[in-house]
Amino acid sequence: MNECSTDIDLHTHLTNIFNIPTDKIDTIIAGGSVVKTIRRGYKGYFRNGSDDAATLIGISTVNVFREVSYNLNIIPPNLNPGFESCKTLDECKKHSKSGIGFNTPIQITPTSNTNGKNCRELTCLADGCEDAYTFPKDDIKKHSCPFDTNYKVTFCPSRDTTPQETTTAGLSLTGKETTQVSETTTAGSSLTGKETTQVSETTTPVTVRSMNIPAKNEGQLDGVVPEVTKKVDTPVPTADTNALKADTPVPTVNGTEAPALEVTPQPKHCV
Repeated sequence: MNECSTDIDLHTHLTNIFNIPTDKIDTIIAGGSVVKTIRRGYKGYFRNGSDDAATLIGISTVNVFREVSYNLNIIPPNLNPGFESCKTLDECKKHSKSGIGFNTPIQITPTSNTNGKNCRELTCLADGCEDAYTFPKDDIKKHSCPFDTNYKVTFCPSRDTTPQETTTAGLSLTGKETTQVSETTTAGSSLTGKETTQVSETTTPVTVRSMNIPAKNEGQLDGVVPEVTKKVDTPVPTADTNALKADTPVPTVNGTEAPALEVTPQPKHCV
């Protein structure tokens, strides 16, 4: 869901088990949203904007435990040679081309199956936030929920209307194996991870709010999202609806890929 005061360009980058990438860009108006469904066997990320130096939402449904892995990532991309395994955020910033990996406040909230431990809400409101990966091996920041969990992703969750470089939107994910994806101008987005592998367009599934996810960059998390067919619903009366496009390359850091989220498709995620 986009709670920012401006539109968001949601970049979605997903790869399947054959490493075939799919990238999409969805423009989501302030207060608007988009719905996405992720099948099993995908990993990738979402981000706001075309710049790879951005806050990432990593998602992965590639695992044998029937779980969905997810995380937030603010590792600066394009780490310099020899510093692909930097140990702190400051060290990574100092030895990267961009010098920063945060651009928009984001919150991802499981709408079910929460336990306060590995399956819980993650929030990153500013650079250096505790819930996000800040260096490549910061694996305690990786979380997971049962495959049938849905997620709500919110940009500018604190209603901060002046995020670095861009505003945020909401996105909800459902961990079903169906590749249904419906786009809408209503706030909030969701991804479903059902076990059906058929792709269908729908206006009712989950609502995913626009997030921009760039191509894979070093230092950023990998996440997988299934290919989705999108259907545009009527836009929110207060803004012009923009076609949702979600092309998302997996970010990589020089010599280092940010940890990929393992997501078990079936749950819905609303941001």
